[in-house]
Amino acid sequence: MATKTIFNEYLYGDLLAPAPGYSTDFACGMTYSLSFEALLTAYLAFGMQGETDGLADDSKQLLLEAITKSSDKVVMFCNKGNIAVPRTIRKEFSLMEDNIFEVFDKNNIRANFHPKLWLIREVSDNNSNDILLKLIVTSRNMSYSDHLDCVACLRGKVVSNPPDVSKHRQLANFIREIAEASNIGKRRINDVLRLAADVERIERFDVDPPFDDYDFFPYLFNKDFGLGDISDYLVGNESIIVSPFIDKTTIGRLAPDDNSRRCLITRKEYVDDFIFNRFAERGGVYITLDDLASRHMDLHAKMYYVWKNRDEQYLFLGSANATNAAFSRNGEFLLRLKYKHGNKHAADFLSSFYEADSSDSKFMPMNEPVATPPEPAKWDEAESAMKVFMCADDLMAEIKPQSGEGYMVSVTSATVSSHRAELFIAPLQRPELKQLWTGKAIFENIAMAELSEFYLLSATDADNVSHHTVIKIATTGMPAERDSRIYGNLIKSDKDFYRFIELLLTDAPAHFIANELIQHSDADSGGHSDKNGFSCQGLYETLLRTAATRPAQIRALEQLIAKLGREVVPESFSHIYKQLITAISRH
Repeated sequence: MATKTIFNEYLYGDLLAPAPGYSTDFACGMTYSLSFEALLTAYLAFGMQGETDGLADDSKQLLLEAITKSSDKVVMFCNKGNIAVPRTIRKEFSLMEDNIFEVFDKNNIRANFHPKLWLIREVSDNNSNDILLKLIVTSRNMSYSDHLDCVACLRGKVVSNPPDVSKHRQLANFIREIAEASNIGKRRINDVLRLAADVERIERFDVDPPFDDYDFFPYLFNKDFGLGDISDYLVGNESIIVSPFIDKTTIGRLAPDDNSRRCLITRKEYVDDFIFNRFAERGGVYITLDDLASRHMDLHAKMYYVWKNRDEQYLFLGSANATNAAFSRNGEFLLRLKYKHGNKHAADFLSSFYEADSSDSKFMPMNEPVATPPEPAKWDEAESAMKVFMCADDLMAEIKPQSGEGYMVSVTSATVSSHRAELFIAPLQRPELKQLWTGKAIFENIAMAELSEFYLLSATDADNVSHHTVIKIATTGMPAERDSRIYGNLIKSDKDFYRFIELLLTDAPAHFIANELIQHSDADSGGHSDKNGFSCQGLYETLLRTAATRPAQIRALEQLIAKLGREVVPESFSHIYKQLITAISRH
């Protein structure tokens, strides 16, 4: 097990990459907010042993490889309305439609889906029956951030005759419930359900010192997972609460008015008189250094250290803030790690945040409460209008061909917001076509490669408060050739195609890209470069070696060729591939 209390750019490259000798077979992620760019980084990590830094922008072939390899391997659940509008809109984002699925509570659209975790199946390169499950629990969203977060990673082996472990069943049922609450389709939901079934085939996840056991604490829209009240498991005789967002009600429950030692680590702006006095004489309040907070490196970790006795001391970590919303209506997830029998670990845990006279401390004691704490967050009219619209049962889109090569996209819903705000909608790939929402929007002359199930949604209220997001709308009539047209925007020549195939087959993508950059630099400075930049004979030999050592890669290549279509695949490669299939069949 790997744990890291505070981290910055750590998760995507290092933890998502498969273990040595294993390959990612399927991954299910959960996040509150999502950026397309960050999810692409995760795709890269699954296939590149974590070597992702700075590579995505250097090679369109690398980007395409990440998408094609992960298109059938990844499902990402996120909160409805929290897909970030990308800084640069790229056509390949539309290829992620079959990977991203939104979740919301149909009975309370103001509840948020807030877990942050990954469950990943990894299969041995030498034995398909040797399967690992990796569980990553974190406080970080699938978006780029410099905030201070926490993460833990557990691995367990899937066995054929596992014992009945109730806590594994708890996690499996959580995954099943999320799939049912999302807009995932029938094909992809089966992938998720198979992963949930694998959780119940785990004998035990590995736990390293100082911990010796674990439990899962899922929360999802008031569903009963049998957890009991938070005062039963998050209070204890002593505790340290780490939460960026807090409210008086929940702090009152987690830090009862007794003589027990309690400590709070939070953001400065939320510490009013009540909060400050609750901890001042019992353990204190610690806040992020002003310099870090001003540079957007504030606390984002959610952790709870709980001491009951020498046999019962725990560390909880995950997504749940110390707020009423987290524990009463949202979707959340906490991992509980049990310390081995022994002395208290409170001092060691606190030292991760603050040590007196240490220049490495990122936190400091708070000496007095803030004079004017912020008002509790409330939904404005624009946000409410967007949420009502995007959660409408009858919201749908239809694509129809027009004369020539263009298409018409119609978005319809009987829902017209009664809130005091104007809504605007546009196709993701054509933001300039933005229209005021009146119950129907029609977009004409859309090119095939611009068609998408993702749409830009914005709202502005009478106070000029605005919100912008990307939403996914169930869309019928999508041409079967749409993906091929998008691939064609990335692969515009035979040379592009062959470079992509070589990258797809290599065991060291980062090394391949580095060589490409060096060759490009040599060519710019007058170095030798052949006319096409590739050797058909060399590629054929590579294909033969791959067929002998990694036959699954050849099967994946065959599926990819069918997906790319004749417009993208050069005739010369089709000839090489037919030779390969003939050679394989002879042996």
